[in-house]
Amino acid sequence: MAPQIGTFDIAIAGGGPAGSVAAALLVRAGYRVALATLPPRGPRYEGMSARVAAILARHGLPLAGIGPAAQRHVSWGAFQGGQNSEHLADRSAFDAGLLDAARAEGVSVIYASVSSVRPDAGEIRLADGTCLSARLLFEARGRRAPRQSMEIKRTELAGPDTISVAGFVPPQAGDMTTPRIEARPGGWVWSVPVDRDRLWLQAVGAADSLGRTGGKTAVAALWKTVLGETPLPRRPVVHAIAPRLAAPDLDPRCPRLGDAAVALDPLSGHGMFWAVSSALMAVPVARALLAGEAGLARDFYRNRVAETFWRQARVGRDFYREAGFQTPFWQQRAAWPDEAPAHDTDIRPHTAMRVVVQDGHLARREVLITRDAPGGAAFAAGQEIVPLLRRLNGQPLPDAARFHSAVLPEAPPQAARAIHQWLLSQGFTEGAQIPWDTANRETDPCNYDAAA
Repeated sequence: MAPQIGTFDIAIAGGGPAGSVAAALLVRAGYRVALATLPPRGPRYEGMSARVAAILARHGLPLAGIGPAAQRHVSWGAFQGGQNSEHLADRSAFDAGLLDAARAEGVSVIYASVSSVRPDAGEIRLADGTCLSARLLFEARGRRAPRQSMEIKRTELAGPDTISVAGFVPPQAGDMTTPRIEARPGGWVWSVPVDRDRLWLQAVGAADSLGRTGGKTAVAALWKTVLGETPLPRRPVVHAIAPRLAAPDLDPRCPRLGDAAVALDPLSGHGMFWAVSSALMAVPVARALLAGEAGLARDFYRNRVAETFWRQARVGRDFYREAGFQTPFWQQRAAWPDEAPAHDTDIRPHTAMRVVVQDGHLARREVLITRDAPGGAAFAAGQEIVPLLRRLNGQPLPDAARFHSAVLPEAPPQAARAIHQWLLSQGFTEGAQIPWDTANRETDPCNYDAAA
């Protein structure tokens, strides 16, 4: 029998943002938590959206290695010029900061390589032969986590093989004033000045651009396919970055977080957001599983994970189409995964049963499905939406003042105004009949805690 480091309520394999954020929040919820990971190593940079920074700040988690927001220049088909902004994230400092914060919260952080995760035995086996034993495991090793055994063909659950090659290049190799993203015939390029004399450059191309030679020669071949004669970084950082749905179903003994469940194409800009937001579901999922409510957890997980994958896969597909190239790299990605719209504009407002997060626990609630909230909205400004709409009893939506006095008198005026404004944003109109279909009520137990 392998020696045990300790017995915990929860043990997590992987210490990237998903694993470390989940670990910190689980300790705050009262669980004894251990996390096994290798320490962050080597330089790596990526862009981070303001909403990720806002989530971490809201939960009192650090933003080590995160720079100020900078305008990003885009050269992408018809899109030219300043488009959005992003924070430069030094992933080594960022990941280390989150691990330090998890340790400060009381997480037992073990810096060791994970050799296997064994849900049937309730243990994480480390490379030195020791084990972490726990009532519940979480898999958060990112793309290194093995895919679930699935009967569905791999091509239906993973996009075209895509490779990222990145590293520092001489300043003269690119623009040193602002982050830039550019579509090129063989792939796409992201560059960002790290300081006055260092430029981080990322080239993304098809895996078949690597050729058959292997090693650095193959990496140089992919780099040249995308960037031509731009010098290859001295220490290139190579990652496989194809989108994939690794685990469409919940293993109640070992839920998955971040890229271990769904790895998103970084082009869509949602990779870090998904890692952090998926960590937020760790506490309610753990509570449900440890309380014997696996059905709730399965419904919540399945649809949150699957809906995230398909929606972002289609968003990425649409981005590829906007580039306007007809080369094999772009044609293949513009055709995957299907022709379904990323955003269904024909949804008629109706109700459905969903598993949502309420006060930190999973619960089945009736939600409102709309064009802008296809996953379902259960709450707005702390109020359940469907019971609130039923108070109208078939009457038209009144103006904001009347809505407060007649429909929601117990709420503060500011909250009532916020809910009224949200209803207007969903297509409801003052003085018009509420356009929702109570007869066409969905009954499938999908999840989405799309609280407004």
